[in-house]
Amino acid sequence: MRKSYNKKIGVIDLNHHAIVFAAQQFLGFELCNALLEKGWTVTAIDEDKETVDKWMEIGRNANLEYVPYGEWDKNVREGSSVFLPYYDQGRGDRAGFLTEVDKLLSKVDQPFHKIRIYSIGKGNRNLEEEGAVFYLPTLYGIHQPEEFLFTQILTGRGEVTDYVDDPSGAIYVKDAAGMIVKLSSKKDTYTLKPLSNRSWNEVLSYITDEIFSADHREIESVGKEVIVRPSKSHRSIIDQQEKGIRLHEIEE
Repeated sequence: MRKSYNKKIGVIDLNHHAIVFAAQQFLGFELCNALLEKGWTVTAIDEDKETVDKWMEIGRNANLEYVPYGEWDKNVREGSSVFLPYYDQGRGDRAGFLTEVDKLLSKVDQPFHKIRIYSIGKGNRNLEEEGAVFYLPTLYGIHQPEEFLFTQILTGRGEVTDYVDDPSGAIYVKDAAGMIVKLSSKKDTYTLKPLSNRSWNEVLSYITDEIFSADHREIESVGKEVIVRPSKSHRSIIDQQEKGIRLHEIEE
């Protein structure tokens, strides 16, 4: 087993390989980042051509390879971990190819480990899925998609009436990605929970004084509950998210 030593993270196993689909989307991108930080080699796959500016946030990394979905050879290296972030489908056709990928993977002969990631309330609870399964509440942070309430307010939208947020909680996307990577090798089902059950409202209070009453019913956790402790304050994450929005507007 090939190993190396990194001063920041210690001993790393260079044989760990991950394939991340929807890799240029919100959670998919952060999964790539978290895996690389742990010393994994990563094949990042998405429908569109490589968005160079986004990958510059990670920097030059010999362990990262980007492959457009249309050029993927449909092979999976033996022992690989395959990440399918259904969470990134959000609304509409974004990352809609994940279902197709899932079907293709069922025909792969090589043994590999599958990780599926859903929004809370989505997915198929009656299906006993192989590999690891994660259910997530609202994720927020830089690059949060426009169908989320936080982004709509920060971009100065007018009246907001339609959004995909799950008000049961809010977790910093980088913290969620790190926890998923940490638990990804296990064959189990998890629901990630924020430290505070008022976290969604707490984050919202740093963005607006307006009160939003979301249509939300309490959804029972699936599998094991895992508390994700925040690595940063809500304020600092929202400041970063807003800065990213302004920078994107300038570039356009």
